[in-house]
Order: sequence, then structure tokens, then C-alpha cells
Amino acid sequence: MKDDEYYVIHRSVLPDYFEKVIEIKEIISSGVNISDACKKVGLSRSTFYKYKDYVNRPSTKVGKRVLLSFKLEDEPGALSHILNEIASRNANVLAINQEVPIHNIAFVNITADIMKMEISIQEFIQELKNLKNILDATLLAVE
Repeated sequence: MKDDEYYVIHRSVLPDYFEKVIEIKEIISSGVNISDACKKVGLSRSTFYKYKDYVNRPSTKVGKRVLLSFKLEDEPGALSHILNEIASRNANVLAINQEVPIHNIAFVNITADIMKMEISIQEFIQELKNLKNILDATLLAVE
């Protein structure tokens, strides 16, 4: 398949039946039959069959590398806080790109291997956002 056949879209903008398809797939993986799972979730079987091959929950174990973007206060130790948090979560920094600070704001992009992390990438980003001197943290890409 071509790379442009897939999009990363936040679930808040998708119709609710996509989440229901994922929920049904999780239920049937535990041994429940499709009809019962569809009834339990409140989705027709025809809608489930229409989307079942196209809607999947991303696995935290599949993505090995992430590209994170940070907006930092230009204070000593701000980047060190990020690097320490990455290391404490068993992630490995692969590359760092840092811009020259302007108006006491620094922009940093970090590529990291997250294969050994034991928390979700969303939880990890939230922890990074809560660090001292971090103004923003954003996930740019997952590979």
C-alpha cells in the first residue's frame, strides 16, 4: 500500500461508529460472537463489516520511533529535564535538533526510540508537558 492511503486523525473528529468498530473487535477477541458484540455496543453488523478491515487501534508496541517537538523556556536545565524523563521511561534519544532561542523561547525536536516504554505515548507526552520550563510538547510523527 502507498503511504498516502493512511491518515492520522484524532478520534474526537471521527463518527462514533469507528470507535464502536474497535470496541467490537476487542470484545470478539475475547471469544464473544460478532452478533452479540454488535448488540452490546449498539452498532449494526453491516456497519461493523463495512469498516472492520479499515479501522484499527494503533499499537503502542508497533511504533518504535517518535518525533517530538518542544517549546521551552530558555532556562538552564530545561533540555536536561526532557532528556532525563525520556531516559527514566526506558526510551532512547536518537537525534536532537535545537534552534537558537528567540525571546527566551527555544524550540527543540527530539527523535526517540520508545519500544521499551511501558506507558502510552499520550501519557508520556502529558508527563513531558508537566516538566519545569516546558511550555508545550507535541507528537509530530510515529514510525
